[in-house]
Amino acid sequence: MSSVRDLLPICPHLLPVGRFDGLPLAEVSAALGTAGWKVLPTVPRTDLLEQALKAYPITVVVVAPSLAESEREASRELTFTYASGWCALTAKSGAVADIVGLVLQTQQERRSRVESRFLSSFLELLPDAAFFKDRCGRFLAANPKIAEHFGVHDPALLLGRSDFDFFSVEHAQPASLDEQEVIRTGRPILGKLERETFIEDRVTWCLTWRAPLRDEQDRIIGTFGLARDVTGLKNTESALATERHLLEALLTSMPDSVFIKDTQGRFLLANKVVAGWLGTTPEAMRGKTDADFFTSEQMAAYKQDEDSVLTSGMPVINREEKVHTADGRELWVLTTKVPFRDHKDNLAGIIGMSRNITLRRDFQQQLHDAQQEIVRLRREIARLQESAAIPPDSAAQT
Repeated sequence: MSSVRDLLPICPHLLPVGRFDGLPLAEVSAALGTAGWKVLPTVPRTDLLEQALKAYPITVVVVAPSLAESEREASRELTFTYASGWCALTAKSGAVADIVGLVLQTQQERRSRVESRFLSSFLELLPDAAFFKDRCGRFLAANPKIAEHFGVHDPALLLGRSDFDFFSVEHAQPASLDEQEVIRTGRPILGKLERETFIEDRVTWCLTWRAPLRDEQDRIIGTFGLARDVTGLKNTESALATERHLLEALLTSMPDSVFIKDTQGRFLLANKVVAGWLGTTPEAMRGKTDADFFTSEQMAAYKQDEDSVLTSGMPVINREEKVHTADGRELWVLTTKVPFRDHKDNLAGIIGMSRNITLRRDFQQQLHDAQQEIVRLRREIARLQESAAIPPDSAAQT
C-alpha cells in the first residue's frame, strides 16, 4: 500500500555498516544534508544489510575498517546488487570534508559506470543506426546497426572515419553540410529522407535525425543522431506506385466501363468510361452510390443483381441491359458483375464491367429488319409471278 513516504522526492542516502570509532557521523550527516543527502542509522552487521538496501536503493554504502574481510566482501556484493555505490574507509577517522568528498566521488563513479552500461546496452539493442561524430564528421562512437549498414563487422572500425570513406560524394557532401549546419545553428534536423549512394554502387534510403553533441560546458563538439533504414519501405512504395500506374493505364485505355463497389454499394474505383456515361469524373464518383446517378427504377434493377452477387457469391455474366446516360442517350450494354474479395479473402464488394453494344444491337436490328424486308419482297415477287403466269392449256390451243 502506498504511503506518504512514497510521495516524497527520492533522495540519496549514506548507509554506514559496522562500527565507526571516532567517525563524526553527525557532522557527516549535516554536511551531506546541505546537498540533499540523508545519513541512515548505522547497520552493525552485514547480515542486516540486504534488508536495508532493499528499502533504500539510491544509496552509497560506507564500510568500517573494523569489519572482517569476508564481511567486507559480502557487503560489497550486496551493494553492487541493490544500491548505487560502495566505498571502504581505510582510516578510523578523517576530516569530514574528505569523507563527504569520497562519498560523492563514489556515487558519481558508480553513476558513470551505470550510465555507460545503460547507454551501451541501449545502443546495441537499438534497431536503428546510432552514431556520434566530432566537428569534422569523424565517428566518435557507433552501434552495431550502423556498422552492419556500412558493411563493417565491428563498430570500432568506424572510429576516426567519416561518411566520405563509405558514401559517394553525391551523398557524403550534402550529409556533411547538414552536420555543419547543425553545429553552426545548434538546431537539430529531424526525420530527413535521404538517398544514400555507397562507393560500391549500393543504394539505400534512410530517415535521419541529427542533433548537436555538447560537452559538460554546453559547447557543441560535434553531432549525434539516428538513421532508420527505410529501403524496403521505399521499394515497396515504388512497386505500389508502378502497380497503380499500370492499373490506371489499363483502366484509361479500356473501351469498357469498369467499377468497384464496396458491400454498401459505394464506388471505390471507376474509370473514365463509366464516369463519362454518368456525366462526372472518376474522382467524384468515389464514395457515392447508384442513388446519386440513377432513377429509383433503374437503381432497383442494379441493386437486385448486386445483392444476388454479394449473397450467393455467384457472378452475373454478360447480362444485356439498358443504361440511360447523363446527356439523355440510351445505351445497351453487356454487364458482368463478380465478387470482390480483400487480402484476407473476405467478401468486400463487387467488380463490374459493362461493354457498350448499342452499335452492334442497332446493326443487328437493321440486319433483322433487312432480312424481314427481303422475305417480304420474295413473297411479293412470288405472288406477282403467280398472278402473271399463263395457264398451260391456253398456250397449247394457241
